[in-house]
Amino acid sequence: MGIAAREVSRFRPSHTSTAEQRLAADLAQANRLEAQALSACLEQGWAESAWSQVRQHALEAHDAGRSLEAAARVDQADHPDEDVYQRTLGLSAEQLNRGSGVAARSRLLAAWANNAKALDRRMRQSMRHLIDDSLPLTVKLLHHLTMLAVSDRPLVAHRTTLLARNLVASRLESNPEQTCSVIAQHVSREPEMLFSHRGQVSYWNTYTHAEHQEEKARAVMDLYRAVLEGDVKRTATVVMELMGKTVPQGASLSTVRNMLSAEDDQPLCKLLASTIRSEWRNANAHEDFHWDPVNNVLLLSGQSSDLEQVLDAAVHALTVCHGFEHGVAVAYAQNPSLITWGSEGPNHVSRDLSIAQAAGEARFPVLDLRRQGNLMRLDIADLSIETLREALRALLRSAMADPGVERWELRQTSPDRISLCVDRSGMSAGLQVAELLWGTMDPLPFASLPLLTNAMALAGEHEEATASVILCLAASHVVGERDRLSPALAQNGSVAKDELTNITKLISDGVRAAAHLLDGAAQRKLLAFAEVLAGERHRLIGAPPYELVHGFVPADRTLRRHAPARLPWLTALSAPVV
Repeated sequence: MGIAAREVSRFRPSHTSTAEQRLAADLAQANRLEAQALSACLEQGWAESAWSQVRQHALEAHDAGRSLEAAARVDQADHPDEDVYQRTLGLSAEQLNRGSGVAARSRLLAAWANNAKALDRRMRQSMRHLIDDSLPLTVKLLHHLTMLAVSDRPLVAHRTTLLARNLVASRLESNPEQTCSVIAQHVSREPEMLFSHRGQVSYWNTYTHAEHQEEKARAVMDLYRAVLEGDVKRTATVVMELMGKTVPQGASLSTVRNMLSAEDDQPLCKLLASTIRSEWRNANAHEDFHWDPVNNVLLLSGQSSDLEQVLDAAVHALTVCHGFEHGVAVAYAQNPSLITWGSEGPNHVSRDLSIAQAAGEARFPVLDLRRQGNLMRLDIADLSIETLREALRALLRSAMADPGVERWELRQTSPDRISLCVDRSGMSAGLQVAELLWGTMDPLPFASLPLLTNAMALAGEHEEATASVILCLAASHVVGERDRLSPALAQNGSVAKDELTNITKLISDGVRAAAHLLDGAAQRKLLAFAEVLAGERHRLIGAPPYELVHGFVPADRTLRRHAPARLPWLTALSAPVV
């Protein structure tokens, strides 16, 4: 009861919701009456009549707690225009919620970078019961705390997270090697978890868009089965192993539930056990269920059940399992000195997450990512002139995170937009230009020139057209930087001169790297322009800064000849590049 009181005290009912305030008051009152009844029961020697009063108030408290959660969900449904992400995190749902969960890290980091200090402070204030101000907000921890913050079942989610954090932290202190081994084995099953997650998303989408109730019933039962046999059983196995117990391989859900229920002193085990309804799972396993259209009811082994109740149970169980993952992340973040990492290499899911993180750190949000052999496909919003550079930067960062990918594909949302593809040859050329620049300056647009050359070839563009685009982009950057620095150059600024000559060298290097991806006349044109830029730079490097205001005339001529550049991935309205 003390734990429940502390949990509830972390949440404040909405000032605008009288119903939520009343339910919170009902919950507090039921807890007080339960305590009084328990004391009276003890005085009467545990008389049955007195004990029934305890049970009655306990049920009232339980019902009030569930009603409070339900009221929050109803309140959200009554206000469909409310952006829960904005209210909770200070970020919009459009920034975070659009796209798949596996790519969410990229969207979170891209959005967070816009106002990191204020968002960090807001997150810490809302998670003081889990972390203190001295704990660094690593990318992984930030991701878990964000998912926890937007949970639509906060009492269950935070309760499970706290219980999991405390369990893992205590096991790390008492037996760190065994604890890290158990968690490592759990992490090695990430491919199974991702496959199960995508299946659950499919079932949920089927339920949401199904026209008939019987289709909805099938989708809900599939979702319930997948959650219990996948998430719940995996989580229960990890919890039991952390406690030194062994779950038999292939154990049934009933066996798992009995093992969990036997741990009377472990509230996390009780919470997991409460998610397993054996009679529902048995009916599901034996196909002993159907939708009764006459009475509009779901029949499980001949017993009527409420469809929404089964769905609620599946979501509740999923929330518990997610809370456990959040708790593990917090415990690991709080005890870094006790963590030992195994020698096992990363699996494909952890590599996918590293790609999503790399894209996010490049401030480029990804909607979804899928791996097929050595191909990595990133689903993205439609590209524009403004986002193309960020996309190419994200590709470079992602290739550094996973060097094993042979081909990258950026698939745009609109079906009339072609994908931007880069293979190993183009990526290697781009990385070669970029590798010496990451620590001191942005390697783009210099490194983008070979990437675009390779991408245009893979898009089926003629080499002459590709060379024209690269010449236009390279020349426009030289001209643009010269014009930007002209006021300082006119004042004989030596710093501006050094900057311009350095940029010109980098552009020349990028054009040369792009040339080596082409053949024949197209290659010769790019190499010639690279040499002209290098020669002009050499001529001007000993001149006074003011002479550079009218320098690099070959770049002006090249820009006039080849502008505008037309990139095949952009629509006609945004294709010209200046």
